[in-house]
Amino acid sequence: MESTNSATMENPDQLSTIERWSGEIIAAEKEMQKFYERGRTVTKRFLDERDTMNASSKWFNIFYANTNILESALYAQLPKPAVSRKYTDYQDDAGRVAALIIERCITQDLDDPTDNFDGVMRHCVQDRLVPGLAQAWLRLETDTEEISVPPTPGNDVSGPDDEPLKQITDQRVVIDYIFWNDFIWSPCRVWEERRWVARKAYMDREELIERFGEKGRGCQLDYNPSSIGYNIEASTPKEDILKKAVVYEIWDRKDRKIYWYSKGSPVMLDEKEDFLRLKGFEPCPRPMLANCSTSNTTPRPDYYMIQDQYTELDTINNRISMLIQACKVIGVYDRSAGGIQRMLTEGYDNQLIPVDNWAMFAEKGGLKGQIDWLPLDSIVTALRELNAAREVIKGQIYELTGIADIVRGASKASETLGAQQIKAQFASIRIKKLQDEVARFATDLMRIKAELMVEHFQPELLIKKSNIMTTGNDEYIGPAMQILTSEEGFEWRIEVSADTLAQADYSMEKQDRIDVMTSMGKFIGQMTPLLQQAPGSAVLLLQLMKWTVAGFKGANEIEGMIDKELDKLARGAMTPKQQPDPNAAKMQMEQQKMQQEAQIKQAEAQAKQQQAQMDAQIEMKKAQQELMMDQQRLQMEMAMEKQRLDMEMRVEKARLEMEMAMEKQRLMLEQAMGSIKLQAAQQQAAVKVETMHATAQIQADAAADKNNT
Repeated sequence: MESTNSATMENPDQLSTIERWSGEIIAAEKEMQKFYERGRTVTKRFLDERDTMNASSKWFNIFYANTNILESALYAQLPKPAVSRKYTDYQDDAGRVAALIIERCITQDLDDPTDNFDGVMRHCVQDRLVPGLAQAWLRLETDTEEISVPPTPGNDVSGPDDEPLKQITDQRVVIDYIFWNDFIWSPCRVWEERRWVARKAYMDREELIERFGEKGRGCQLDYNPSSIGYNIEASTPKEDILKKAVVYEIWDRKDRKIYWYSKGSPVMLDEKEDFLRLKGFEPCPRPMLANCSTSNTTPRPDYYMIQDQYTELDTINNRISMLIQACKVIGVYDRSAGGIQRMLTEGYDNQLIPVDNWAMFAEKGGLKGQIDWLPLDSIVTALRELNAAREVIKGQIYELTGIADIVRGASKASETLGAQQIKAQFASIRIKKLQDEVARFATDLMRIKAELMVEHFQPELLIKKSNIMTTGNDEYIGPAMQILTSEEGFEWRIEVSADTLAQADYSMEKQDRIDVMTSMGKFIGQMTPLLQQAPGSAVLLLQLMKWTVAGFKGANEIEGMIDKELDKLARGAMTPKQQPDPNAAKMQMEQQKMQQEAQIKQAEAQAKQQQAQMDAQIEMKKAQQELMMDQQRLQMEMAMEKQRLDMEMRVEKARLEMEMAMEKQRLMLEQAMGSIKLQAAQQQAAVKVETMHATAQIQADAAADKNNT
């Protein structure tokens, strides 16, 4: 027996089912291992999973901002699906109604608050932009109830295996979001070469037993969110207390079979034939893959395509942050000059700091001689150059990602409207590929959903969900349902345009309706003379109108009304016309004349009444204008009076403040004069004391000299 750990399998048919799929899964995960590591790294970079309070480096997370901008540009609202026939023949009314039923069923689900299509699309768009892989999965859910039928002799009311009969009460197609790490496929160069696709499902013991019976009881719960094998450096939850098993749901395209496999089970959990009977087999669309070539379908995140620019931007931003921390007022001073430090810590407006020895302070050169500041010229210059370099790197990133400044909401006042429109068009061209990819993904989801509805839903449920009975197409509902339920199937086409996923452009929708009405108005105006000359050509003209209207988007709803008018005209043309009675025609002319005279009198009375109403309205408007002028005059007078009072108050306040200032100056002057007089008196007293001391000393010296002699 061949080893399942080998790189290739020479003959997979000779292996057991579990050996084959064990080897297939191991090989596929090994092929995707590099992508998984990159996806986890990019996700951490997108979420900036750091402790920013203690982070040594300061990042400029422009990747997060650009991703949010692209998310809004790629998907901003629920799409508007348009279902049409494969061949748009204007006489194929049954096909038109069948397409309308499918479209209304899909739209009804999108409007349902319990439907998760919007959430799935938003998750998938983010997965496409961050890790680079986005996928969703569709499944059919059916609600049933038991039928209580009284047993009769010879009538067995039980189902197979003595189960009671059940009837379907409701059916729905559920769309599940698939985490980017939970979808795998066979290694291939292009998507068309895939042999199988699979998704991971995480099930606890109760779910395993409910789904797989005794096989689920023997399956090992090998999934541990906090283990290195599953969650190394990942952002997914790690504290799930429930033990689970990883179950692979594998859809094999070659055998058209579905397998359920788990690494912790010694046997295959389940195996079934194709029960959905989809044309594309898998219940999932082609995933949105980032940056794939024709050599390998393994995606590569967008971040890695311009990682050099992101790294350089982070480096420059970190240097700017360090220089900003160094750019501060700091210096050294003479410790003996204590007043210098007080100038920065205690100094306020108009406050002087005393100096102990002014002569020595001046001799040392004053402030310039006793303090020296850290030079900031080189730091400021480096900051200026780094800021300029950061803008250049940002411009490179915007150019590489296709996000023009007009898309980001930034512009310059000097730019003209034409320049802004050119940049907006250029940006839309750059991201159109992504928009088309998202629209294709949404289209595939709705196509598979419609196929599941047509294949598995009860006809009564389709009619109920679509509410087609209220559209005026009663005579075509039966043939339409026959087409949908026939073995040949119904060839339809579902289209989701990219513009319906972006922000709603109500002016464009309005313009589309105006174009339809303008075309119909011109057509009716040109065909009116022909109808007057040949009334029998009305059927032909209505058919031409229907053919014209069928070419406009969203016009399939009014085609039913045109069909009704065609039927009326056709029945009228088949009804034989009676010969007119001359007396009846004369009486009719008399009645028309009397009606015209009554209409003329009524029109004159209405004209007089309208004139009176107009005169009354004119008088009322005149009175209202005069009242408004009076109110404005009063408001102006009140405003002028208020301004005058404010001016007087300000003048009075200024006068009082000036008087108070003069009084304060006078008091200060008197205080100063008193101080000067006090100092003078003190000096005079000191001089007198010194004089007395000198006189006494002289007298003492003289007396001493006299005694000596």
